[in-house]
Amino acid sequence: MSTERCGIESGVGFFKRLFSSNYRAALNAEAAGQLELAAEHYARAGQYDAAARMHAERAKRAESYSAEISALRDALHWAPDDMVELRAEIRAALGKALLSRAQSEGIGTQRDRQRVQEAAAHLLACGEYADAGAAWELIGNQGEAIKAYKQGGLIDKLEAVLDSDEERTSAARELREAFADYELHYSGGMRDVARDDLLRCVAEAEQKGEYRRLLDELESTLITGGRVTLQPRQKQPVTLCCNTEILMGRDQLCDLLLRSGNVSRRHAEISVRDGSDERFLLSDAGSRNGTHVGGMPISGAVPLIDSGSFDLGDEYTVDYQVDGRQLSLEVSRGMDRGKQLIVVAEGDSVDLQQQTGAPVRLRFERGRPFVQVADGVALTLNNEPCATGAQLIHGDLVVADGREIEVA
Repeated sequence: MSTERCGIESGVGFFKRLFSSNYRAALNAEAAGQLELAAEHYARAGQYDAAARMHAERAKRAESYSAEISALRDALHWAPDDMVELRAEIRAALGKALLSRAQSEGIGTQRDRQRVQEAAAHLLACGEYADAGAAWELIGNQGEAIKAYKQGGLIDKLEAVLDSDEERTSAARELREAFADYELHYSGGMRDVARDDLLRCVAEAEQKGEYRRLLDELESTLITGGRVTLQPRQKQPVTLCCNTEILMGRDQLCDLLLRSGNVSRRHAEISVRDGSDERFLLSDAGSRNGTHVGGMPISGAVPLIDSGSFDLGDEYTVDYQVDGRQLSLEVSRGMDRGKQLIVVAEGDSVDLQQQTGAPVRLRFERGRPFVQVADGVALTLNNEPCATGAQLIHGDLVVADGREIEVA
C-alpha cells in the first residue's frame, strides 16, 4: 500500500471517529473527569486502547485496594492483545496492587493465597522479578521465589531466601521433634515435661493454633494444688491431700466435701504443723452447728493423736487415725458415709492397696500427684503401657495389676 493511500485511509479513520457520537461522548466524559463513562463510550466507538487507559487512570484515583484492582481488571480486559506494552503496564500495576493488598491485609483464606499467586503470575510475566519473588515468599512458596529471583539475577534476594529456607527447614525439624517428644512424654505420664514440649511447639510453629489448643487443654487438666481424688472401680473414692490447711464442709473448695445442709460451707479445719508431736490440730471454722469431740463442742485447736473421732454438727461423725506424718479420715456416719481423706506430707509415699485394691503408691511433688507401682507390676495409663510411675492429671484412667482407678 502506498504512503499516499495510507494517509488517506488514516484521515478517513480520523473523520470516522470525529463524527462518531460515542467517540465525541467519550471525549466529553474524559474532559469532565467521568473516566468510567468515558471508557464505556471509547469501547463502543471501538477505541479499546483508550478504554483500557481510562480504566487504568481510574485505578490511579481509586480510594481502596478493591476499587483499584477492579479498575485494573477492567483495563486488562479492554487492552488489545497486540498492544504488548500497554498490557504489560496494566499487568504490572495489577500485580503490584494485589500484592500490596495481601501485604496490608494479610493471608487469611485460600482465596487470599490465590490472589497472591495471581499477583506473582502478572509480575513475573512483566519482568517484575523482585515483586514476583516477594509475592511467592508471602505465601511461603520458597521454591518459586528462588526461581523468580534467579531469573531476575537478584543474587542478594536469592541468597536471603536460601538462608531463610534453611532456617525454615531447621524450624520444621525442631517442631517435629518437639511434638514427638510431647506425645511420648504425655502418654508416658511425664505431664510437666509434655507441657514444656508444647511450649517449644508454640515457639517454633508458624501456625500456632492447634498447639495452643493442646497446651490449653493440658494445662486445664494439670493437678498442681496438692489434692487429688481417686475413684477405684466398685470402691469408695479416696482423696489425698498434702496441704497445710485441710477444710471440711459443703464448699466445693473443701478437701473433705460433705453434702448435708446441716453442715456449714466451711465447717471445720485441720492445721498441719511440721516438727511437732501435735502435728494435726482440729478447730471449728465458725460453723452454725459446731464441731464436737467426745460430745463436747470445741473452741480453739484440739490435737488429733493416735485415733478417735469427731462430729460435724448433728449428722456427721468422722473417724481419724494418725500414723506418723500421715492422717487418715473416714466419714463413719452421715450422708457421705465411707468417704475418705488422707493427709500426707509432701514427698511421702502412701500405700493405697487397702483403699483402691490396686498395688499402687502415691506421693506429691510441688503439689503434683505421682502414682507408683513396684517393679514387675503391670501399669497402663489411658490404655497405654506405662513405666513404673506417672504424673496424674484430671481424667486419667490408671490400671495397675488389672485394677482400674479413675482420676476425678
